[in-house]
Amino acid sequence: MSNNSGDSSIPSQSKPCDGDSNQDSKYALVVEDVHKRYGNFHAVKGVSFRVRKGSCFGVLGPNGAGKTSLLAMMEGLIPITSGKITVLGFDAATQMDRIQPHVGVQLQSNKYFEFLTVAQLLSFYRKFRAAVSGRKSTPSAVWLLERLGLKDKLNFKVDELSGGQKQRLSIAIALLEDPDVIYLDEPTSALDPQSRIYTWEFIEQLKESGDKTIILTTHYMEEAERLCDEIMIMNNGQIIEQGEPSLLAKSLGTDYVIKIDFEKGRFSPDLVSGIRSATSCEWDQGLDVLTVKAGDAATAMSEILDVSKESGAKIINIDIAKNTLEDVFLSHTGMDLRE
Repeated sequence: MSNNSGDSSIPSQSKPCDGDSNQDSKYALVVEDVHKRYGNFHAVKGVSFRVRKGSCFGVLGPNGAGKTSLLAMMEGLIPITSGKITVLGFDAATQMDRIQPHVGVQLQSNKYFEFLTVAQLLSFYRKFRAAVSGRKSTPSAVWLLERLGLKDKLNFKVDELSGGQKQRLSIAIALLEDPDVIYLDEPTSALDPQSRIYTWEFIEQLKESGDKTIILTTHYMEEAERLCDEIMIMNNGQIIEQGEPSLLAKSLGTDYVIKIDFEKGRFSPDLVSGIRSATSCEWDQGLDVLTVKAGDAATAMSEILDVSKESGAKIINIDIAKNTLEDVFLSHTGMDLRE
């Protein structure tokens, strides 16, 4: 999966879409007050958002947040209870036949003809998609497999592939017809760390082309921070936060979290008054750990060291961390992304 052999740019072609002329051309996807109900269960509760063309848009949320139902409606797999979804200017409820030729979908789990070789499976899907879209000029299947580290598996039967290799194969199949909009549902969930990084690099290449809109769901915060231009966090069927990853982290009001382990029994909670730059201080008497949140780590650390010196409270360990997307997620949902 090296990027050193040959041209690593993404082969693509211009494919204008003739959807609703009133639709803002800056957006590939527009979701307006969308609801999804299964009987009495309200899975998606009136969500609205827009995704800019050429961007990577991340959808995050704990299990049961409504992500799967929302994506299935966007992909045309299940009907919309109420509201409207527009993809490339076309109404997802009534014009899915116009949308499908421009969309590639990689699902979290796929059922393939496992008795076919990888080459045979790709040929089957290419012919099937070409019959729908009518396109002739599309990326080389061999090129896609090379970029995803599967070129040497071309003549292997699908059932001979590992779970991670099947996951990467599903990405290749989603890209066979050079789609304008790509749905990637946890694309690296079954991959080992090295393959995950290679796949991230491949997705970054897709982004560099500037004409691919990527809708990404993931359980990896590092993946979302690295790949996504904008992130939407869902919980209980609603949008609870949305924005650029770096700005979401800053929205917590502090940039740094400093944890100080003191020698047992030597620190008094009264001493926190000397840490004037802190936005908050939390003392855990059981662990003898002080947690300080501050916008300026250097100033806060200087004050902490002064307090330690003046009080004689010996510092055993200091840990300084910058707020991340994980902190944003926890602050809004009260749970880990994998829960």
